[in-house]
This record gives sequence, C-alpha cells and structure tokens, in this order.
Amino acid sequence: MKIKSIFTVMLLVIILAFSSVFAQTYNYEEMTQEQYNTYLAEWQQRLQTAQSGIDGENTEIDALKKELDTLQGEIDGEWDAMYTAASADQPAFNSYGESLNGLKSDAASMLNMTPEEIYSKSGEVDELQARLDEAKKNHFSATSDNTAEVNAIQSLIDQIKAKGAAAIPPSYTVVRGDYLWKIAAKEDIYGDAYAWMRIYTSNKDQIKDPNMIFPNQVFTIDHQVGADQHLVVKGENLSKIAGYSNVYGSAFKWQKLYEANKNTISDPSVIFPYQVLKIAR
Repeated sequence: MKIKSIFTVMLLVIILAFSSVFAQTYNYEEMTQEQYNTYLAEWQQRLQTAQSGIDGENTEIDALKKELDTLQGEIDGEWDAMYTAASADQPAFNSYGESLNGLKSDAASMLNMTPEEIYSKSGEVDELQARLDEAKKNHFSATSDNTAEVNAIQSLIDQIKAKGAAAIPPSYTVVRGDYLWKIAAKEDIYGDAYAWMRIYTSNKDQIKDPNMIFPNQVFTIDHQVGADQHLVVKGENLSKIAGYSNVYGSAFKWQKLYEANKNTISDPSVIFPYQVLKIAR
C-alpha cells in the first residue's frame, strides 16, 4: 500500500509540474527576447525541481523494495524451516494433531458436566490444563491451524473452570455456643446432626478435637466429594470400601485406606457414616 501511494504522489508531482508550466498563457508576439529568456529559465527551473522530486521518490521506492525483499526472505525462511521440520517428522506432526483432537474432545465432554461434577473432578481439570500447557511447548503448535486449535482448547478449559467455580462449597463461621452437632443439624448445612462427622473430617486441618471448636473458625461445608475421596454411608467398613472398583478394587487393601486416614480413624474396625475418607493413589 505504501509503494502504491508513492507512485500516486509521483504522478501528481509530474502533473502539477507540467500543469504549472503550461497553465499560463503567453502572448509571444508582444514578448521581448529578454522576457522569453526569463520565462524559459523559469520553466527549466520548474522542470528541474519536478525531476529532482521524482528522483527522490524513486530512491525511496528502491529502498522500500529492498526492505520488503529482506522481510519476505525472512518470512519465507521461517516457513521453510517449519515445513522442513514437519515434513522430516510427519508421523510426529500427525500425532500432535491427533493429541489436540483428543484433548479437545475430553475438554468438551467435561464442559457438559454439571458444576458439582466438575468440582468433584477438579484433579482432572488440572490434568487437562497440564496436558495443554505441555502441548503449547511443542514447535508444531506454531502452525496457524494448531495455534487456533490450542486457543480453542484453552477457551474450553477456561469455561470448565468458571462453571465448576459455581459449585465451590460454602463456608460456615462458628459463633459462640456452636458445636459440630448443632451446626450439622442446621437446615442450610446438612439438616442432620449425625453429619457432624463430615464437618469434622472435611476440616481436620483446623479441628484437633471435635468437642472443641472456637468462635470465628471458618469451616468448609462440602456437598460433593472429590475424585480422591469417599463419603462413608451406613453399613460400610474399610474392607468393603477398598474393594470398590473406583477405590482399590481389592478388599485386602483396606490398610492403605487406614494409613491415609489415621488422623480421623482411631480404630480401623470402626468408621462412621458421613466420614470423608482420603483415597491415596
């Protein structure tokens, strides 16, 4: 566009130069030799000035052409290097594209989950982000198609995080006279006094003794369990839980559950409904 503008300016300079020379009308019959010589010198000066302007524009055009050729050479070199790398390892290039497709499919599936489901799978959301971050480091991500795909996947993950945030568990601030049974029985908490154990195990980091809580403590009130957690229900024991396919798939691994939850289980043969157990992977 700049070169085109320069040519336009050149043309205008030429037109203006010649039009200014010949725009005037002269009465040659009454003109003296001295006047003629004066006008001739003036015309020659104007033509010289116009030619000088044209020469200057030509010089700038030549400089711009050289700069454009240099830039184009650099661009061509970058593309050649990228195409050479891709062609030299075509299977890897294709594999990279397939991995992006798989990642995009996984992200789209998770986005279709409810906020509560997403919250319970927060570890999987982090894994999706880690996979994408690793994909961004690959030199194949520099191609325009792959860059667009990477950006689309990042957008999906951002939407997943925003959707899951809606299910972040509420909190409860302890007031004077509270105790775990009383808090758990509140209708806006669990509506069941026996659920005190859930508050206790979910906030074990700040509750050392379930019989002693203090004003202004802020407890997390979970309504979902994470991927590495299990909410105990009536009739369960460590062996039964360890045997579940989504836990360890073997009742004989109950000791692994016990070791991961020794801070809330004093006797491995006794666990209580509403306990939240960590599942060590």
